[in-house]
Amino acid sequence: MPLATATLRRTRRLAAVSLLAAAALSLTACRSGGDPAPAASSSSAGDPTAADGGAKGGSGSAPGKGVSRTGAGKTAATGGGGQGGASAGNKGVGGTWVGTLKWLTEDKLTVAPKNGMEQAFHLTDSTKALGAAALCEAPDGRVHTDGSGYGTTSCSLADLRKAARLGSVDVRVTVVNGAATKVAEHYHP
Repeated sequence: MPLATATLRRTRRLAAVSLLAAAALSLTACRSGGDPAPAASSSSAGDPTAADGGAKGGSGSAPGKGVSRTGAGKTAATGGGGQGGASAGNKGVGGTWVGTLKWLTEDKLTVAPKNGMEQAFHLTDSTKALGAAALCEAPDGRVHTDGSGYGTTSCSLADLRKAARLGSVDVRVTVVNGAATKVAEHYHP
């Protein structure tokens, strides 16, 4: 085989391998974009958190893996990529997760579903914390819940952090762009 033909074939192979490597690297960067792996837990079409059942994960999650969408019995996984969900202009994970509240850092907690991966989220000054008994108590000492068994008593972020350090409070967390908008305790009598 002439030298020019062999060189042309090697060049084509090298170009094809380079293209595949670039595509693989691009996919890897998109999947691991600095986000913690999203958890498969509970979700709704609305956003961060919903009723028991499903989850919407962000980039980096395998679509539908261990995730069921509330009320529909279907799997769902959607969301944005990139870290720093609390910052304006940045996209982060969004969805609703049900699981055990856990501590990560002062302004970053996680929710660990019984089945699925743990999902991290940021706390902001606008994060709404709602308790029933373990997260915080109502001033009248009674347990106040909605029809789904989630607390309705307003709690502080300090209460939320304290409960996360305990690692035993079950919650439903709604996340938008990586930041929790609402964390509601699931009441267990």
